[in-house]
Amino acid sequence: MCHFKPYVELMNLPPKTGTSPKSDPNPLTIAVEGDLVSTTAAAVRREIDRLLVSLGGDWPPDAAVKLDLTRAKMIDSVGLNLVVGLLKAVQKQGGRLQVAYADANVSRTLTFTRLDKQLELVKV
Repeated sequence: MCHFKPYVELMNLPPKTGTSPKSDPNPLTIAVEGDLVSTTAAAVRREIDRLLVSLGGDWPPDAAVKLDLTRAKMIDSVGLNLVVGLLKAVQKQGGRLQVAYADANVSRTLTFTRLDKQLELVKV
């Protein structure tokens, strides 16, 4: 059984122009402690939904959002669905999504599904 405890860290996001998520010092961060799988995805989705509602339409231009999966060792189809939903929500607001990972399985899954073409993968 996976222990899951999401946390969301909101930071001041000043307007950015010409920066990438890698160089953005203040991304809005959503960190997942453990695998992003069917047994944990509902709690993560609630946190993400809460975050998006709290932001409303007040997104700074070119906002960076970082999904921190450095503690995850795997993502299943439900977790992939969550990543795609977050990606769409961020892009709809004109933002950029960055996924930080440490385990090769996470990178392999996102690359195999070609999500690496839509978001930025950063090995930590």
